[in-house]
Amino acid sequence: MTPKSMDGTDPATWDPAMDALAAAPRHHQVLYEDDLIRVVSVSIAPGETEPAHHHRWPSVFVIDRLVKLRDFNGKGEEIPLPIPDAFELPLTIRMPPQPLHYVRNEDATAFHGTRVEFKQGFPH
Repeated sequence: MTPKSMDGTDPATWDPAMDALAAAPRHHQVLYEDDLIRVVSVSIAPGETEPAHHHRWPSVFVIDRLVKLRDFNGKGEEIPLPIPDAFELPLTIRMPPQPLHYVRNEDATAFHGTRVEFKQGFPH
């Protein structure tokens, strides 16, 4: 079963060259990977915009350093970040596959999070 993405498209049809690790390697580093999961460190320096990329698997995103960010879809339109109004760090967010997007850090502090991607979908 293919997990539904944030925009309703099928992640199986997405260009592998736009995977976060291939398209934005400076911002996404693999910490661990096997047949079931991939754990990725995500960092965006102050004032930096990462290249457009996607995340084809559902994930749990653990954000340990949240700053002022803006998220844009593949057409350059700003999209809302899935951040709740009230939270404590680390913030943990369950996310469906995320289609083509890029994030801009508009803060004076670096952003950092760790994304645990589930290659066969979320466990039941």
